[in-house]
Amino acid sequence: MRKFLAHWVLQFPEWSWILLGLALRLVLAWKVGGGFRQVDEGGFDAAAWTLARSGVLPAAAPLPSAFFALCFRVFGHSLLYPRLAQAFLSAATAWALGRMTSRLTGSLTAGRLALALSAIYPFFIYYSAMMLSETLYLAAVVCGLWWLCASLQGKGAGFWCPPAAGLALAAAALCRSEGAGVAAGIWAVSGVLCCLRRWSWRAWCMAVLFWMLPLLAWCARNQAVIGRFVLDNRGGIAMLEGTMFFDLNEIDTKFSVAAVEQCPFYKESLALPQAEQDRVFLRQSLLFMRAHPRQVLRQWARKSVNFWRFYPRSDKVFIEDARSHPGLGLGRRALIAISLLCEPALILGGFWGLWCLRRRWETLYPLGLFLLGTMAVHVLIVSQMRYRLPVMPILIFGAAWAAAAPMERRAA
Repeated sequence: MRKFLAHWVLQFPEWSWILLGLALRLVLAWKVGGGFRQVDEGGFDAAAWTLARSGVLPAAAPLPSAFFALCFRVFGHSLLYPRLAQAFLSAATAWALGRMTSRLTGSLTAGRLALALSAIYPFFIYYSAMMLSETLYLAAVVCGLWWLCASLQGKGAGFWCPPAAGLALAAAALCRSEGAGVAAGIWAVSGVLCCLRRWSWRAWCMAVLFWMLPLLAWCARNQAVIGRFVLDNRGGIAMLEGTMFFDLNEIDTKFSVAAVEQCPFYKESLALPQAEQDRVFLRQSLLFMRAHPRQVLRQWARKSVNFWRFYPRSDKVFIEDARSHPGLGLGRRALIAISLLCEPALILGGFWGLWCLRRRWETLYPLGLFLLGTMAVHVLIVSQMRYRLPVMPILIFGAAWAAAAPMERRAA
């Protein structure tokens, strides 16, 4: 079966998989059109349109707003144009993932399998048509991890890979602030390797410098505008909804939001600047976690299950109205079937492939750390299948190697 699959994938040239992935994304973007499909799209649309008209950026991670605003300035105010632009970016990310797999494993077969899988992976296609931060975050993460691992394999000998990796991971953090904490963990472990002379201090300093400068600049901008030296000013409310009101948030976010709005501390915080409000929410979240440790541990267990689910929850109510139509016409059973068709194989195959690559973990450890760090962030705050998307390139990388390695050993 593996041999047939590899032969079927390899008989088509690389450009054909890229064109297939692009065509699938463009068709879906055109079908989705200019209307709202996800509730969260409204926030991105408002921020991007404000930036396009007035040049004012929100305090949140700026790159998605800047990307969407550019589309609005060039083509006009319609969600269709960012969707089409993301289709091209997502197809390019599929190509980058294929090249990353081929270069880091030394296997052309694994690289072509990774390209094919990412070109047709349903959730990469789906989120490329949503005006959210996922597609930009994926592109930055794939490039950053690729160039960092390439520098580790070369013992820091190359000049351009470390700063490029730092800039790409900084771009990821400027798409979604969770990327900053995950990358900080990777840099900490990398520093230990430098102490053990497994990587160059020069490369580490270049990578960290090019990672820190954009983030410090954005934090300094927020300090001047909202009075807080932060990347984002929404972390507190997200943690509050995912801890103190976890059960309501599991039903639907609107219920947890309504419960937060009834709290005395919320009503008192309305008189404060937005930056101070978020600080109040973060403090209340930490107080709740300290006062209810067993309950929080149970929440973390449930969030872990949510993060690694093979298919969407069948008991969760999805509100559909003029601004929310996430199913795109597909019923719950169809969404479950699509998920079961790909998620178990990619997740289990991905972990098996990463285990088979354990002898190379000295240079591939950023992939594992990014996976664990992303999971930890969402177990701590809010967790669902959607938030697993950034780790799927790593699992596709592992699954492609798991499928290609036995064939290459037999051929050798």
